[in-house]
Amino acid sequence: MLQIDLNDLGGKILLATPAMNQGIFQDTVIFLCSHSKEGAMGIIINKPLPALSFTSICKDLEIQGSDPLEVPILFGGPVEKNRGIVLHSDDYIEEKETLKCTSTVSMTASLTVLSDLARGEGPKQAILALGYAGWAPGQLENEIASNCWLFGKLDDKEIFSLDFENKWSNSLKNSGVEPSKISSNFGSA
Repeated sequence: MLQIDLNDLGGKILLATPAMNQGIFQDTVIFLCSHSKEGAMGIIINKPLPALSFTSICKDLEIQGSDPLEVPILFGGPVEKNRGIVLHSDDYIEEKETLKCTSTVSMTASLTVLSDLARGEGPKQAILALGYAGWAPGQLENEIASNCWLFGKLDDKEIFSLDFENKWSNSLKNSGVEPSKISSNFGSA
């Protein structure tokens, strides 16, 4: 069983419960980038946008590159859906733009990180999310109390994995919960 400090959820993995089976959050896995008394912000890490490619986005933004890393493009959430946010390994830092989410995972939202990735000078592991999930102060905590979200566990390799279809169930299993045991009648005692 995971021990979670509800006052510091940054870097945690959220899993949508069956209570969220209507709409865009169905079966989502969210990496929480930040959490404070001002609210929370996270990236959905298991909803690829197969119609988009990193190469095409760079072309549209007129970003030149010689050795591009083919970065997966994901639906990051319903807020600012046209804004690109790169969730990446900690081997890349852009001063004033990079937010350290955990000791090994960071987030950068700038054209510079996209240019660096296109030139092969960016982080070794990265995913590009369009949009993000955001919560007002206390909103996430209320949703957790209402059984909308479970906490999961993924290591860095799994966070950046291209196995999007299994991230939800793998995260549950890593937390000691068998996915088949999650009921649509999920609730609190």
